[in-house]
Amino acid sequence: MAIRTAVGSRKQAVLLGVLGIVLVLAVVKWRPGGGASPPAAGPPGAPGSRPGAQAALEETGSARGARPRVREVSPDEVPILSPEDFVIRPAKGSADSGRDLFDLREPTKRPPPTPAPPPPPPGDTRFVGPLPPPPPSPTPKPPDVTFKFVGTFGPKGHPIAVIQQGDLVYNVRAGDVLFDKFVLRSVGYESIEVGFVGFADT
Repeated sequence: MAIRTAVGSRKQAVLLGVLGIVLVLAVVKWRPGGGASPPAAGPPGAPGSRPGAQAALEETGSARGARPRVREVSPDEVPILSPEDFVIRPAKGSADSGRDLFDLREPTKRPPPTPAPPPPPPGDTRFVGPLPPPPPSPTPKPPDVTFKFVGTFGPKGHPIAVIQQGDLVYNVRAGDVLFDKFVLRSVGYESIEVGFVGFADT
């Protein structure tokens, strides 16, 4: 019984040792930065240094407030200006209107458009469309009165009118037709009412 216990304890110790070694290897492998060593820094231009590292340092210094270098320009590098340099040229693709913005004269006005000719009136051979309705027939005009009323006489209920046309004098009563054109409607004391043959009473 004692021998079996010793053998089992030995196997457990070996197993625990193997697990411990595996655990140590796993910790070393997955440690941050444990897999690779940082490259050694060297002087500019040495093998292993990054190209442009010095430029990055200069930009960092300039961004932190360092005064940038000012390039000096010699007088020989300044171009000579000529009057043609002040001429405004239209941009590419833009239409040139031909008008000078600095010219104070008024631009030439465009002629007004030619008015369209009126359509032909009805009755013309070129007329196209329905004809207008015919105009209403003119109202007949009654004849002019060529006589004048002179006075009345006779009974009050049925007076007689005296009319004169030229040198002729006529005595007429209400309802008589005068000269085939006029109808004596009524006879008053100082006036008469005359109608026209072939016309309404109004």
